Amino acid sequence: MRKKDITFQEKFNELRLDISHPNSKGKTFVLVEGDSDIRLFRKFFDMQNCNVENIPGGKIKLEECVSKLIKVYPLVIGIRDADFKHLEDSKYLVSNMFLTDYHDIEITMLAQEEILNALVFEYTNLEKSKHIDFRDKILQSIKSIGYLKWLNEIENLKFDFGKVGFQDLVDFGNQKIDLLQYLKRLISKSPNAKLKGPVEIQDQIKELEKKEPDLMQLTNGHDLLKTFSKYFREEYGHKGLNDEILASSFRMSFTFDTFKKTELFNQTSSWEKNNNALIYQ
Repeated sequence: MRKKDITFQEKFNELRLDISHPNSKGKTFVLVEGDSDIRLFRKFFDMQNCNVENIPGGKIKLEECVSKLIKVYPLVIGIRDADFKHLEDSKYLVSNMFLTDYHDIEITMLAQEEILNALVFEYTNLEKSKHIDFRDKILQSIKSIGYLKWLNEIENLKFDFGKVGFQDLVDFGNQKIDLLQYLKRLISKSPNAKLKGPVEIQDQIKELEKKEPDLMQLTNGHDLLKTFSKYFREEYGHKGLNDEILASSFRMSFTFDTFKKTELFNQTSSWEKNNNALIYQ
């Protein structure tokens, strides 16, 4: 069976067997969302004392898996993208689950100045003092997408974002996107969406804008990387560059020393001490 064909139940059953094996005694099981997360976090965790595994089915299934497994074995933790959790009024309190510092792991990496500098130096001729301003301008250009996805989360509007591109609608000069055109595309590809009127949606987005959220908490990392790659292709001639290439370079640049600067590291380190576990090298 191919790895991508494994169901949640099959993976859960596999983990139950692994946990019950005598060789697993004292080991910590670190559960994440996807294959790219495994490639990143295996660099940081002590693989003699940890198993890092991804759970099919997304964040809800990841939380479900951790919740069920800790009832029979305490040394299980999950790491998931925060998405909009840091923008909610209530704190995220799910046992043995940890959130990325920002919207997702890509944004969390980009929040570290050395990672941003490596990216911008690689693909532009901008001097170091302008890198943060450059990042913020790109964030500003696509913030409407973030607001729309936040609204979709709050209202459960059931938009299918995976079928609709937006990069061609970004205006870097004016730092904005043609949201109306994007909404028309999105609505046409989302037959189960609850809202159908672009004007109504735009009005709701304006209400969210009044909250003035941190754009690093609002913006999806893959959307940002797609926008970066478009800018680098158009302005600097990097043909063939895409978000997957950028994501890979991020993971390679994100060292353990850089990871130790994150709140995610601080929280998981505290868990490690409180549970007499050994998870970091």
